[in-house]
Amino acid sequence: MNLRKLGALAFGAMFVAAACNTGGGTATGTPGGTSAATATAAATKGTVKVAVEMPFQGSEKAASDPVLKGVRLALKQAGGAAGGYTVQVADADVYDDSINGAHDPQTGAKNTKAIVTDPDYIAQIGPLNSSVAKVQIPISNAAGLLQCSPANTNEGLTKPEFGALDIRNVHPDVINYVRMVTTDNNQGPAMAKYGIKNLGLKSIYVIDDTETFGKGIADNFAKEWIAEGGTVVKHDGAPKTTTDYSSLMTAAAALHPDSIYFGGVTSTGGARILNASVQAGLGDVKFLGSDGIQDGGAATPDSFLNLAADNAKNSFTTTAAIGDYPGKVAFDAAYKAEYGVDPGSYSGTGFACMQVILKALGTAAGTNPADMAGLREAVRKAAVDPTVTYDTVLGQMHFDKNGDTSQLIVSIFAFDAATKTWVFKEQLDFAK
Repeated sequence: MNLRKLGALAFGAMFVAAACNTGGGTATGTPGGTSAATATAAATKGTVKVAVEMPFQGSEKAASDPVLKGVRLALKQAGGAAGGYTVQVADADVYDDSINGAHDPQTGAKNTKAIVTDPDYIAQIGPLNSSVAKVQIPISNAAGLLQCSPANTNEGLTKPEFGALDIRNVHPDVINYVRMVTTDNNQGPAMAKYGIKNLGLKSIYVIDDTETFGKGIADNFAKEWIAEGGTVVKHDGAPKTTTDYSSLMTAAAALHPDSIYFGGVTSTGGARILNASVQAGLGDVKFLGSDGIQDGGAATPDSFLNLAADNAKNSFTTTAAIGDYPGKVAFDAAYKAEYGVDPGSYSGTGFACMQVILKALGTAAGTNPADMAGLREAVRKAAVDPTVTYDTVLGQMHFDKNGDTSQLIVSIFAFDAATKTWVFKEQLDFAK
């Protein structure tokens, strides 16, 4: 593996080709996609639905909205059709798993139960959070419904050595869940390497939200930090119900770390921990986090940067996906033309999930399934085929035998005071 910074290329042709590679759909490379007449002519077999399941309240709305926009842009560019079917992602197909402004696993499980019982659904995009995925996968696996996550990173969701067979316990040898991002045994170490090798840090205080994602990535980070020669002065866990972090951060300040790592998302601690650390006298130390706090710029309501304001001056994050890809310039332009705002950190992976589903639908339609149950199974089988290479907006990729992406890339971002947004710095490719 190597740490590398890639030049951004205005390679719009790849973006157009990726949008076109959807089986029955076509695209023009513009946000509007094909004309309604062309889409109608192409779709003669009826309508199928794709569900989107994520948290859409509180601070997590800042992370989920850009993903949903990416999904809908991909569908629009494909003319809303694939394999002779009209494909729908209506407002009624968007499911919210948040309660009191934060993701809730049991609500997520309830949503997936509703999705799998509707025969018109051929796939679910989401969830956003690994703790929600952990309770959804047993349901979707039992029903044979394809799930594509644009953001889940906990390794235990897919890898047998981390317990994935216990999650897909009904059909352990049948893959129905795939993801467009790499896992936390890469994402955590990537930030540890960057912190020590690029930022010159030596000692760190680690705090996590005790959840599946947060604790998992914090453990992976701390292990690599020590392996790289750094010192973890202390590792605390504080659940998302914590209302006051002042005592924890005061105790951390007494240990004099030169940096802090937070494992979790904005709604489970994020900016509240950073703000408490500043009040405790740690305002000049580096604050390191993951994609859980990479949820928009300071202008995005309830995002990490919005809530942290000027306290974010020394903040760095990762995303578990390629951050600088050949089609990025064209994708960003198309997204902004469609929505009037810049894409989020996982807008591209949401777009790619829809591309995978549309291509799988095109393949499945060619098998002439007898009914909707047969179509659902054909879509699942086509999507997870490890011999298939997908030409996505993120570049070429395939899924391995566990449903994990072949793109083992983690991107590093830093807060930019001039624009008050996250800016790309480097990316670490664990496949090299």
